[in-house]
Amino acid sequence: MGHMTLKRLIPVAALLMLAACGQGAESEDAGGQPDGAASGADDAQSGESTAPADGIVYQGALTVLQGVERDAAELCGVVAESYPPQCGGLPVTGWDWDAVDHEEAEGVRWGSYIVTGTFDGKSLVLTEDPVPTEEVDMADYPELQYSEPEIGDPAEELSAEELQAIADELVEEFPVYVNGGWADEQNGVALVDTLLVTPELEAYAAEHFPEDTVAFAAMLKPVG
Repeated sequence: MGHMTLKRLIPVAALLMLAACGQGAESEDAGGQPDGAASGADDAQSGESTAPADGIVYQGALTVLQGVERDAAELCGVVAESYPPQCGGLPVTGWDWDAVDHEEAEGVRWGSYIVTGTFDGKSLVLTEDPVPTEEVDMADYPELQYSEPEIGDPAEELSAEELQAIADELVEEFPVYVNGGWADEQNGVALVDTLLVTPELEAYAAEHFPEDTVAFAAMLKPVG
């Protein structure tokens, strides 16, 4: 489990370093070689466009909705069964309602799509065009179906109340990403349903709770 965490955190750390060092590296290039400034600028530009490729690409079949007062479309983990539906979640960067079939009522726009993108710390940045789920056979996407989370060997034996408290705390601390959770007494873990397991969420669980006492089931799954 520790190895997985490390692999996931490295791309984010690398991106942060790129962002922090970009300007310094560029000016060094400019001083060191005549055409350095141009190549430095190219590096910076290509760094922006290729940065997501260094990170993890996520994919999931989800409802995307934009409410009347929202300035961005959002991925929904849980949707209220009203009409029009209501939900709030992770903003989507690069979303274009004009480019996809969707429903609209009372100023609310929504639909169900297979979305693919990277996580920039605040939003899902689309790397591929979304595909309406009604246009595909979901049996062709078995990896996007709900799957039981991997359950390790909990470092401590916790009561059902303690496990539920862990799940509740994660819902409270990460309301955008965590949909809910419950105590799995049989395996001694808190099963937590999430939109996305962010590095921050993993780090919080590792820091605050005994090892392997939280098992995440994510709707957006790493695909590359």
